[in-house]
Amino acid sequence: MLLKASSVSLKLKLPVLMVVLTVAFVITVSFLIYTMAERSIRENVASAQASKAQAGAQALSFSIGAAQRDVVNLAAQPTTFRAINNFERVIGMIEDDDQIGYLKKHFVTENPNTEQRADLVDPGDGSYYSQSHVTYHPTFVQTSELNGYSDIYLISPTGLVLYSIHKQSDFAETITGPVLADTPLSRVAQGALAAEPGAVVVEDFSPYAPAGSNTAFLASPVLSKRGDTVGVIAVRIGTELVQSALTANLADTAHENIFLVSPDGLARSPSVVEGAFEMLTELPDAPHIAAARDQVAGQFEDVVTAAGQRATAVVIPLNLAGFNWSLIMETDSDTAFAMVYRIRWMVLSLIGASFVVSIIVSWAAANRVTRPIHHLRDVTNALANKDYDIDIPGRTRGDEFGDLARSLDTFRDKLTSADEASSREEDSRKQTNLVVDEMSHALSELQEGNLVCEINTAFSPHYEDLRKNYNRSLENLRQSLREVVEAAHHVDRFSQEQRAAANDMAERTESQGSTLEKTASAMQDLTQRLRDTAEKATEVDSTMRVTRREAEQSNEVVRSAVAAMDQIQQASAEISKFINLIDDIAFQTNLLALNAGVEAARAGEAGAGFAVVASEVRNLARRASEAAGEIQALTSASEEHVANGVSMVDRAGDALTSIIQQVTAVSDLISEIAGGVQHQSQGLEDINAAMRELDAVTQQNTAMAEEASASSQLLQSEANTLSQVTSRFQIDAPIDADAPARWEDLSDTQDVQHG
Repeated sequence: MLLKASSVSLKLKLPVLMVVLTVAFVITVSFLIYTMAERSIRENVASAQASKAQAGAQALSFSIGAAQRDVVNLAAQPTTFRAINNFERVIGMIEDDDQIGYLKKHFVTENPNTEQRADLVDPGDGSYYSQSHVTYHPTFVQTSELNGYSDIYLISPTGLVLYSIHKQSDFAETITGPVLADTPLSRVAQGALAAEPGAVVVEDFSPYAPAGSNTAFLASPVLSKRGDTVGVIAVRIGTELVQSALTANLADTAHENIFLVSPDGLARSPSVVEGAFEMLTELPDAPHIAAARDQVAGQFEDVVTAAGQRATAVVIPLNLAGFNWSLIMETDSDTAFAMVYRIRWMVLSLIGASFVVSIIVSWAAANRVTRPIHHLRDVTNALANKDYDIDIPGRTRGDEFGDLARSLDTFRDKLTSADEASSREEDSRKQTNLVVDEMSHALSELQEGNLVCEINTAFSPHYEDLRKNYNRSLENLRQSLREVVEAAHHVDRFSQEQRAAANDMAERTESQGSTLEKTASAMQDLTQRLRDTAEKATEVDSTMRVTRREAEQSNEVVRSAVAAMDQIQQASAEISKFINLIDDIAFQTNLLALNAGVEAARAGEAGAGFAVVASEVRNLARRASEAAGEIQALTSASEEHVANGVSMVDRAGDALTSIIQQVTAVSDLISEIAGGVQHQSQGLEDINAAMRELDAVTQQNTAMAEEASASSQLLQSEANTLSQVTSRFQIDAPIDADAPARWEDLSDTQDVQHG
């Protein structure tokens, strides 16, 4: 059975309390320190992890961006354009029935450098292709080594791989052939051939059989000076380029892993941690993997990696053209938070040591505290039994127990003095009872309305001021009541005068309100009529505007007709030119026929047939000239009619313009009239509103006058009530039998004298 706290001795309670407080304090402080340390360490780990991940993302973005820019620059260089042209041309100049087989033989199958085929610059066959290869191959090899490319390809518009650095099985193959069909190189080359100038086509990491690894491709079209696509340059990127960029800022690759994830959940780069997963492996459905698939950035604690370890992770979506990746960085939790675990054990050890030390110290301190308390308890019990001769120990101590002992000594002296003062208190009580009786009698008289009940019996010196203050208060109260009665008579007289004035004002205000109401009604009727006039003027203005628009549209039609007439006249002039040309041709034909007839006559019988032909030609020329003349006459007449039509249409246009100007002037005048009427209507509406407000104010004044009259009547009633209240008080002692004993009698006497 548990003991109550009040029944436990202080000798036991005090050390237990000290131990509890000490342990609670140590636990609280340790918990706060541990919590702050853990939060700080976790924030530092998260910050460092985010910084490393961001650095890897920036390095990868820089590497991929530099590769894309480099591909565009390579495609724009004249060297690349000349290399594609030369390789395509010299392949056709190979003196062999199987030109592709010839290239594969010298650069692939019979290449002496079986490990590094790129080291072969000139196979020594003396072909034009080998000579071009000697010219361009070192340049492309140097470019590949500087930028970390796995290979560089030159592809013709027909899809033939004209050149590659490493001369693998994809060399001298077509992108639609059985070797390269539906491969990343084929897709990126076809995309580049159809792309815009300066564009970069991207193929993400995927298996590529000729290279025997997972690779990515970048390609861009190569253009001629005229802007025609003459081929494609493509570069192959291996995982080494991505890995070097991602791990540039990683020091502990055994406990930190950084890799890329695509929206399909596949790893687009191999694991940095050995044995975790390979490239293009489908990753487990963990929270950070799901966030990477959805392109959502974030930090995650206590996740499970692909290797089954607990870790913290950071997800950063990458903004790379053509590559839809998210970067994930995982850090092993045991390694990252090793300091947190060490601090946790230190805190638990500190709490245990504090508990043991607090027990020892608390028990010793409690004994030193409770011993003086027991002595003081005995002294207190003796004083309670009125034993004032007991010795009080500890008065010479300088601590709180010494203060308590000295206080008990003082308390003992005061108890002795208190017994002596008890007898003096009895005498004082008797005097207080006398004062209370006199004050009670005087207050009873005051309650009955008697204001002349002063206390004449003298009190003891201690209460004499109370009697004098009471008598002075009574005199002040009598004087105040005299002033109140006099003020009530003045209020009664003034309220009667105010009531008469308020009644006169109410009658005059009521008459004024009736007159204003009639005036307001007349103004409202006039305002309505002006408003109707303004609306009709506005309708007329709208009609005139419509008429003006129709006239302007008619004027546009006339202008169009004039323009059409001008075009007809110009066409007639062109026809006249053609007719003149036909007339000239007919004239020349007639001359030629005449010369032919002369020559036929000189030829004699041999030229008889030709003479007949010449005669017919002259007849045709003559008829053509006559027809041209008739057409010229008709065209001239048509031009005259068109000119007359143009003149008449111009006059019609001038007349319409004059009509539009007059309609515009009339419309402007009507608009001004409508505006003036509207302004007048608005002014009358303002006057009407003012009249209504004045009528309302007059009605309010009438009501206020009536209220003032009623208030005056109420004020007079309150004055009478106040006089009746003050009449209940007796403020002067009666002098003889004829003198008034109450204030109401005195006030009646004063009214008679004033009357």
